[in-house]
Amino acid sequence: MSRTVGRILLGLLGIILVMLLLFASYGFLTIRSSFPKINGEIRQGGLDGPVEIYRDDFGIPHIYASTSHDLFFAQGYVHAQDRFWQMDFWRHIGSARLSEMFGESQVDTDKFLRTMGWARVVEEELAVIDPVSLAILQNYAEGVNAYLADHQGSALSLEYAILKLLNPDYRPEPWQPLHSLTWAKAMALPRESPTRREPIKPGPLVAATMSTSPSSRPASRSAVSLTAGQFLRCSREAISGTTPPKGRCASS
Repeated sequence: MSRTVGRILLGLLGIILVMLLLFASYGFLTIRSSFPKINGEIRQGGLDGPVEIYRDDFGIPHIYASTSHDLFFAQGYVHAQDRFWQMDFWRHIGSARLSEMFGESQVDTDKFLRTMGWARVVEEELAVIDPVSLAILQNYAEGVNAYLADHQGSALSLEYAILKLLNPDYRPEPWQPLHSLTWAKAMALPRESPTRREPIKPGPLVAATMSTSPSSRPASRSAVSLTAGQFLRCSREAISGTTPPKGRCASS
């Protein structure tokens, strides 16, 4: 009798160990699949010519391309590699559509964000934006979507494996120029009301992503902050070969 019980316990222990091993392997592979490919060669259609991307000791990509189309295409591709979860999350903030990702818990946050009117303003801006700036935004979106075409779920970002438990039907939509501009406006959300010295109180998800630690930036590098308009203007000047005034498009 005791031998039978011992065998049963030993068998159960073996099953538990095998399940733990399988679970650990699945977790490792899921995490590993979310890492972008930063070494070697990637064959990607839609480019005018070869593009070279080097990453420095801080992991910051440096892109070398023969045309402006390829330059911004590659920038969109690399951004999607490194931070698409953040991009997707913040575009939903900018469009007041967080509940599409996280459900009814974010309805009140969306109501608050709708009062900003960012998506409406961006649609008006896109209707009158100059052709060069629009081309930059479209080329960038093409690069983002090229990465999305080959990566979904945890392969796109680890957070999507977790989001699947909450919202199994969610799939990221293709990137559009509108998303780049609404994201920029959301990132510029003031921490205080312009009319009253009272903190603006967005929902918890928005508030959690608005806190960044300056100490996480490399101490040896200078931070450059550009608005969306400044970025596009500096991009046009770089393409045309015009030298911008010192301090406007680069740190002194």
